[in-house]
Amino acid sequence: MVSDLEKRILEYIEANYRKFINILSDLIGIETVSAWKDSSVMKKGAEAVATLLKDIGFRAEIRSYGGHPIVLGELGKGPKSILIYNHYDVQPPDPLELWSTRPFELVEKDGKLYGRGVADNKGNIAARLGAIEALAPYLDELGLKIKYIIEGEEEIGSPTLHKAVEDLKQWLKADGGFWETGYVDRRDRLRIPLGFKGMVYIEVILRGASRDVHSGLAPLIPNPVWRLAKFLTLLKDPNGRILVPWIYEDIEHLGSEAEELLKELDIEELEELKKELGIREFAEGLNGFKALRKLHLEPSLNVSGLYAGYTGKGSKTIVPSLVGVKIDIRLVPGQKPSKIIDRFKEFLEENGLGDAEIIIHGAYPSGYTRPSEKIVRASVIAGEKVYENKPVLIPLSPGSGPLYLFTNYVGTPMTGAGVGYYDSKVHAPNENIRVIDFVKSIKHVALTILEFAKMAK
Repeated sequence: MVSDLEKRILEYIEANYRKFINILSDLIGIETVSAWKDSSVMKKGAEAVATLLKDIGFRAEIRSYGGHPIVLGELGKGPKSILIYNHYDVQPPDPLELWSTRPFELVEKDGKLYGRGVADNKGNIAARLGAIEALAPYLDELGLKIKYIIEGEEEIGSPTLHKAVEDLKQWLKADGGFWETGYVDRRDRLRIPLGFKGMVYIEVILRGASRDVHSGLAPLIPNPVWRLAKFLTLLKDPNGRILVPWIYEDIEHLGSEAEELLKELDIEELEELKKELGIREFAEGLNGFKALRKLHLEPSLNVSGLYAGYTGKGSKTIVPSLVGVKIDIRLVPGQKPSKIIDRFKEFLEENGLGDAEIIIHGAYPSGYTRPSEKIVRASVIAGEKVYENKPVLIPLSPGSGPLYLFTNYVGTPMTGAGVGYYDSKVHAPNENIRVIDFVKSIKHVALTILEFAKMAK
């Protein structure tokens, strides 16, 4: 049963969603690649977002905590509050030659929108602004206040966000909130992640001779590649099985509710993923529910990058003086990044690599919201109305993000909503979303807020 207020809001969204596609186009045109560390461009991006908030009626300001700017906004005066988190920074567009469009120019074709950041995360900013504009005239009636925090460093591990959250802890407290994302699966169901894994990103560097050496001297010169190669075989076997037991220490089991949520996921999606990626089987030969459990409820260990010697065109015969590996370890609730880092360093020492140089590029724990929270239940009810399918709740996303700062530290339960779909190619060339999903996300966010207001009363 659609209420009169719901009808008015949905009609407003249908009549005005093109405005927010245009807003998305403007945002895509600003090359806010946080990894490029171009402070002038990042400032321009923050100012553009702050202006968009003000245009809707937000009291908005820009702050910096030692890194790229953070945008803060507040709208309404109600006793109950909704917090929304997003980020305006994006991944680098490389490799450029694989794009079929210009990455920093929004292109619409065949019902899809292409551009760097359309799914992650500027499309979600534009959609949520659309939802809030539709709701703005009714916020006082609903007894709600909307708080918005949009950072510019998520794609580089949110290195200064913790400072902002420490400073703004009381302001960030809310009765419920929206995390940055959600996406539509192959069955046209919205997937809402209730949690995200934590992350430890470590770079290990080993050095040999003081400089690269002619490989004619290879019989005499120690090559650090072999030391690193041996070390990597101690972390995982060729089938992908993790060999170090300390990766599984201190896990807080989320109980039967998490297992039940996994049973709602479509195992066929895993088979379609294999086909899409052109692989015959998953690591360890996993399939079915065991694969889902491994993906969503267990920590992981991965080599993200490996470098040594000459890798350019043609040949260059040297014994490299330096070798490095970048390793990401994803954590689940209960695990502490500091302990994982200590155990990793001990493992290096135990295996003769005590001389390795260690760089920690990121470290934060997992965050999680219980499915019984009002904001989650509201998003499920709203999702069923908009998508005509009951949304699928994912206990933990396989990916990582600083959700813990809001759920664990501040204490604000968070749900998800999103403009992306299973083939959005996030972080890859030809990142895209479907126009229909963009419109549905606007409606879903708006109706979630309405449902939450009903529950809050």
